[in-house]
Amino acid sequence: MKRIVLALTLWSMMAVGAYAQEVYQEIMRLSRQIAEDESKSIELRKIATFKVDELEYMAMKTRELMPDSAASVLDYQAYAMYDFINLYSNKLARAEKDKERSRIMSMFKEASLSNPRFNDKDTDLILSYVDNNQYITQFSLDTDWVKAITEVRRKIQGK
Repeated sequence: MKRIVLALTLWSMMAVGAYAQEVYQEIMRLSRQIAEDESKSIELRKIATFKVDELEYMAMKTRELMPDSAASVLDYQAYAMYDFINLYSNKLARAEKDKERSRIMSMFKEASLSNPRFNDKDTDLILSYVDNNQYITQFSLDTDWVKAITEVRRKIQGK
């Protein structure tokens, strides 16, 4: 009986891990597809390029600094990043005035900068998008996206 329970537990953990890894891979696949699709607007392609760069950075640093971490950790971060950027894009699209747009950009940028995940000292790399006016995704690559999206949602709700 113990072996059956153990086997079922291990199988379910593997299934969850495989599903979680699929989330990261799917976000990467979709982002690459958009980034390379010349029929898409340049802004959509730039956002997708940021996502690809962020996902690659996130995977590299996770393997380097947390080689024993579960795949789901990477996938929670990938999904939170995806959610963060979608919320950001939606808020920007709904902003009617430049002042509101600027406030939204600042709030999301600050949330990215104030929630580092790896405390990476390579500022040239991690801040490569932050002051780049060619991109609306002016976020740090070294971001704990779960914390950043939580912070933004809290600010949006006024709490």
